[in-house]
Amino acid sequence: MGFLAPASFWFLSAIPLLLVFYFFKKQYETQTISSIYLWQRTLHEWESDRWWRKLQKNILLLLQLLILLFLIVALTRPFLAGEEVNGEHLVIVLDSSATMAAEQDGTTRLASAKQQATDLVKQLGDEQKVSIIHAQQSPSLLVSNQMDDKEALEAIDQLQVSYQHENLRDSVQLAQSLMQQGAGEIHIFTDQLTKERLQELDTASPIVVHNSQSSQENISLRTFGVKQTNNHVTALVTVKNEASQAKDVTLSISHDGNGLKQVTETIPANEQQTIRLRDLPVHDYYQAKIDDDIYSLDNRVYALLPKAQTPAIYLAGEVNPFVKQALLSADMQVTTVPKDENGDYSFPENKPASIYLLSGVKAKQWPAGPKLIMSPAAGGPFDVQAKESLNYRLKQVADDSMLAYSDVGNVYLKQAYPIGKWHGLAPLVKSGEQVVMAKGTYENAPMLLFAFDLDDSDWALQPGFPILLANSVTHLAGSGESLGYYQPMETTDINLSTTTEEAVMERLDGETVEDIPLNQQTVTMPSQPGIYQLHEKTATGSLYRYIVVQLDHDERTAVTSDSFTIDGWKQDEWEVQLSKQEIWRIFASVALFILFIEWEVYRRGIAG
Repeated sequence: MGFLAPASFWFLSAIPLLLVFYFFKKQYETQTISSIYLWQRTLHEWESDRWWRKLQKNILLLLQLLILLFLIVALTRPFLAGEEVNGEHLVIVLDSSATMAAEQDGTTRLASAKQQATDLVKQLGDEQKVSIIHAQQSPSLLVSNQMDDKEALEAIDQLQVSYQHENLRDSVQLAQSLMQQGAGEIHIFTDQLTKERLQELDTASPIVVHNSQSSQENISLRTFGVKQTNNHVTALVTVKNEASQAKDVTLSISHDGNGLKQVTETIPANEQQTIRLRDLPVHDYYQAKIDDDIYSLDNRVYALLPKAQTPAIYLAGEVNPFVKQALLSADMQVTTVPKDENGDYSFPENKPASIYLLSGVKAKQWPAGPKLIMSPAAGGPFDVQAKESLNYRLKQVADDSMLAYSDVGNVYLKQAYPIGKWHGLAPLVKSGEQVVMAKGTYENAPMLLFAFDLDDSDWALQPGFPILLANSVTHLAGSGESLGYYQPMETTDINLSTTTEEAVMERLDGETVEDIPLNQQTVTMPSQPGIYQLHEKTATGSLYRYIVVQLDHDERTAVTSDSFTIDGWKQDEWEVQLSKQEIWRIFASVALFILFIEWEVYRRGIAG
């Protein structure tokens, strides 16, 4: 315990003064009287209650001394020391992403993080400020520079799982901006933040990361895709075992609550396995499910069956054998285009539903129609330059359904082709600032451009590679009778039918989630993962389009990291302060209570 105003101990000099008053109080003189007959009864009573009289004679002095002592201690403002905090400002960053819903012993990671944050706020001193940041996709400031702990505690208590992927980078930058006018410390409560991710930021303030230490015994559904061939459907499901030992996993495929197929596979520890299920009946959508564990949100995923006509895929150039094998394993129609006597490729002319996969083919030989360009030839309209080594790992820069089942962060790519002109193609994947994958429209046809050689990467060995190619083909062929895949709270543009009289977003059981105004083109997806439908009511009937709201790929794992601390480059300029919980009110309250006791003792003395 410490004291904020130790100078108040000078008031202890009042104690001798109080004692002087008692030593020099009025004394009674001894007088000789003729008779004590009338006092005999009083004397007998006094003798029988002598102990109380003796105590009364001194207890008032003792009580007054105690009152004075407690008041003096209260004036010194005693406090209890808590955690050390750099500076006078504490910023708390709370992650409410989907993985924070993982449980252990009946308590979620978010509940545990909220409790730790609450305990930290309660330890702050009366002169220390606190701010609360909600680290969702678009970070929000819940409490700013508050000295009122009650408001901060209410904000923490009301926080719920958002199902979005956390945006800790922008949250830390927001926290740093709050420190510009003073010194402080940032505490981040999350589960998967590593020191390497934070070290990329230039942090002036010290950062303390509290990662959840809950169990990682989790089984995760990482990818799920379906493909129709004739009257049957093939499903590809990737399951990852994050546990420390091999697990028997029972996978079931269903539609509208009706089971279609079930298999049990043994997944080795810390490995993932792709399971193929053939000969499924044709339905609009499918659900893949495994048994619940500590993290139930990654145990159920949905896939929509594309309604577009199965396209014919034409390969030209030095196409990697893994590409052809992946397309064939997905039961796609693949044809290799030969060269004619002039060295040109003999593409079929004016054939509908055709997609061209070109590797190393010069732009002047590109056919009209949807194209996937891999290993682009030098020069051309895109100004393809010589390959350069990459210094950064790959990262996804756009939330695109084509990459929904591809773990880009785990892909190794040694080098890629710098592109001088992108012609409006939107970047999908980057290495640092260099774009390596993009999509868009070129010459009035859909186009995907992979600016690297597959031989320079291990992507073909990744479990999600066949699904990436299937998604690419689906994108180039055009969407079917569905709105596709989205992340929680993602916004998208939709086009309603001109005959629509009413439009709602609803669950498959008909429960309305959101009413959609007819003049509104932008729709915000539901916050909880699952399958929904856009219901358009017209004069001639109803039109339904399915929507799958799914977790971000990084939210389909329950792994955790160790907690750590990073020192800020300004930390040496700041004083380390103890969080101080003042307790002077306790001493003042005790002094008041003793005063009531002293008053009662004095009253009884007067009455006696």
